[in-house]
Amino acid sequence: MWKHVIASSIRAAFVGAILLVLVSFPTYGGAATIFGVMAFPIAFFWCLALTYLLINLRHKSQLSEYTYFMIYLIVGFIFGVLTPVLMFGVAGTQFGIQSATFLGLYGLFGAVCAITAWDYVRKNVSL
Repeated sequence: MWKHVIASSIRAAFVGAILLVLVSFPTYGGAATIFGVMAFPIAFFWCLALTYLLINLRHKSQLSEYTYFMIYLIVGFIFGVLTPVLMFGVAGTQFGIQSATFLGLYGLFGAVCAITAWDYVRKNVSL
């Protein structure tokens, strides 16, 4: 099981780092690559937690594939929103349209990473 957890986490974290580079590149240029390199270990940690928990859920329960997809999507979005809040603190994210957009973008990144992890688990984890 750990082989699948690590492989899925690496794949999902890589997708998240590439997304961050692509979104940051027009504004920050070459420094966006540094953002992606710094984001990879953080995304890998969150993906490890997400994938381990959800593979265990998959082994212990018999839900439909749509239900697993929605669980991954929602949990990925929540983990994505929590990332900047935990990194910068609550004081770094004041309430406003800009912070809602910022947190929503990170939530979207988390959701895309979770979909990548779900795809790997769906194709490679035998039940």
